[in-house]
Amino acid sequence: MASLLKSREERKKLNQAAKQASEIANKENRALDLSIQVVENGYVVEKRVDGTRQIIKKIDRIKSKVKLKKGIVLCLEPKG
Repeated sequence: MASLLKSREERKKLNQAAKQASEIANKENRALDLSIQVVENGYVVEKRVDGTRQIIKKIDRIKSKVKLKKGIVLCLEPKG
């Protein structure tokens, strides 16, 4: 149980670090008058400094070949 809590804490810290890095990168891009690309409503969208947006591409959803059933347990660590 302790390892499960440790894994959750590590994932939480990793998510926080990724969010912080994204926010810093966005601020730097705005300061340098650079556009950023984000995913919105199934599209890759370029947000420009002047506030305009341009749709770059539609993201096609790919159906997974893996069949999962309700209640299945997924192993996130490699076996071995």
